[in-house]
Amino acid sequence: MRQVLKSKAAYSNADVQRVWQDIEQYVSRAEAETAIEEAAAETRKVVALAGGDVCYGWSGGKDSIALQVVMEAAGVRTPIIGLIPALEWHGYMDWIDAHAPEGTIRYANTAVDLHWLAKNPQYLFPATNQLGYKWTLLGTRRAQLMHQEQHRPTLQIYGRRTKDGNYIPPTEYGIHKTKALTTYSPIRYWSHELVLAVVHYSGRCLPPVYGWPEGWKTGTGSWAGRRIGDGSHDVSWANTWECEPDRVREAAEVLPGARAWLAARGEA
Repeated sequence: MRQVLKSKAAYSNADVQRVWQDIEQYVSRAEAETAIEEAAAETRKVVALAGGDVCYGWSGGKDSIALQVVMEAAGVRTPIIGLIPALEWHGYMDWIDAHAPEGTIRYANTAVDLHWLAKNPQYLFPATNQLGYKWTLLGTRRAQLMHQEQHRPTLQIYGRRTKDGNYIPPTEYGIHKTKALTTYSPIRYWSHELVLAVVHYSGRCLPPVYGWPEGWKTGTGSWAGRRIGDGSHDVSWANTWECEPDRVREAAEVLPGARAWLAARGEA
């Protein structure tokens, strides 16, 4: 296995695209299959220890697809997803409808829309990690907590990885326990290359976001929560326009910044 991609903060969109296009030169099918088998075996062991109901987080992003492959091999069948429908990419939502695993439980945050953004402008194209994390709280993390409140699973499984900068506690199997949740990440030490290889060799389809400008860097998530380039709104509106122009047109009906950006380019 060849590893050339460093941390998510260090690699460029072009770096990942080059590896993805030639992934078989970095990870063999046998290496990918072994990794799946080992992660699935560990998952079965952890699930047996936890007992009761188990679920896993799924977003359609590359990590969650790799996790899905492991979950299917381990026999875990309850995926959950958190969405912000009013601010998601339409192409992504269409892809979710076509490719979400059977039985996926959706938690839609309908309170967050363009009018909410107008009242909370600091979260539009967030300038800091702290502001950016708000989108996780509004979507993914909200779904996790809602599922816990409604179904009381004994274990929630995630696709978090140290290579993506996620913290994994130094416990047996990296299990993390809080009052509300017990969580576990079976692909926690996988490289970026291995994740891509598992998606590739498993024949899974990636959502359209990865084919858009800076898609490998930003991944899935609401368009309003993306951080692009230098973080300026001018660059971010331009990127949004390049991906899905209608999202900017819709935003211009409520957000002055979108209207000004369109007007400055004669698109109003």
